[in-house]
Amino acid sequence: MDGLLLQTIEGLGDAPMVSAGCEIWKRLQSEKEQVSQKILSQGSLCHPPEGILESEASEEYGREVEWRHRGQLEARLREINDAQDRLMDGGYGLCTDCGAEIGRSRLAADAAASLCVACKQLTEAVIVPQTM
Repeated sequence: MDGLLLQTIEGLGDAPMVSAGCEIWKRLQSEKEQVSQKILSQGSLCHPPEGILESEASEEYGREVEWRHRGQLEARLREINDAQDRLMDGGYGLCTDCGAEIGRSRLAADAAASLCVACKQLTEAVIVPQTM
């Protein structure tokens, strides 16, 4: 986002692109509230006490799905918090791996994106090897 710089909260009124920064913050904050609400609505996810046998394999599978979903929500919440931190320290819109500017269309699709397209593709290629 053209190196959006927000030095301090007091200096927000003097920073260029303040309205864009505020809109990004609002967008991130809105998603953060939605994700937090989803986590809270799930309540506590506790493992069953030792010695209790599952009556059905489907119950165990359902619990595993809940845990995975909860993990995804918590990971997204961390991504949003990190994006807000970058917004405040002036690093928003820059790739955390290579330092290149993240494209506007990528940030429009995911305001919490921390990697440029090239670094994201490299990360995904390492995590999920391409098969022929």
